[in-house]
Amino acid sequence: MFNKLTKTLLTLAILAVASSSVYASQLIKIDAQTVLSKVDAFRNESASVKVSATVKAFDDDILKHTKQYDVYSSSSKRALVIFKSDSEKGQKVLMKGSDYWMFMPKSRRPIRITPMQKLLGEASLGDIATLSWSEEYQVKNVAQVKGVIQLELKANSTKLSYQRILLEIDQKDYFPKKAELYLRSGKHAKAAFFERGSRDGKVKVVAMTLQDKVQKGQKTVIAYDAVQQIEVPDKLFNPQILIRSDLDQLLTE
Repeated sequence: MFNKLTKTLLTLAILAVASSSVYASQLIKIDAQTVLSKVDAFRNESASVKVSATVKAFDDDILKHTKQYDVYSSSSKRALVIFKSDSEKGQKVLMKGSDYWMFMPKSRRPIRITPMQKLLGEASLGDIATLSWSEEYQVKNVAQVKGVIQLELKANSTKLSYQRILLEIDQKDYFPKKAELYLRSGKHAKAAFFERGSRDGKVKVVAMTLQDKVQKGQKTVIAYDAVQQIEVPDKLFNPQILIRSDLDQLLTE
């Protein structure tokens, strides 16, 4: 009788511990996703915006090129990139979900491309048209080391440029410090470093530095020069809009 009672109590205790562990694991996961949303707030704007960015490519710290882009976005999954430099005038890229289209001035129609298509140096389209980590990734592991929270992120879709991200954020306010970016093959593609600054009285990421982990010495710096709150019309996110000659007019309406 005693042995039976002991076994029963032991079983119940084990089940209770197991349930508690599962619950704790779920809490960690939910909290981590909430934290990730706060990280996104430093990187992205919640409303429709026009972002003007300058991209500089370096090779062994020697400046090779400087180019400029305007990005019109109404959500984290929709963005229109306008190439502003003289050498690229007329080029446009549309991002809609995980689909990308590019238009060249001499083309008759936009062509499908991948988000890893390079703009300049090591900056890809997916890097310029910043994605929402909290929407596109799930937190798989959480660690804490010397004032830094480490999050391991796994992509929700195989179409995303980076399938795995190892993210380091400040423990005090969750500002992103560093992100190691991995491709679907498992290759370590880039390391991203984020610069803290102020915009409209709020702490924001004002620049991002990308270091190529394959081609050593290559580095790209993306500076977010200006962010303007505007109402971006839905009609801009149709691939066929890219071929219109009056697109500049539509953007300023």
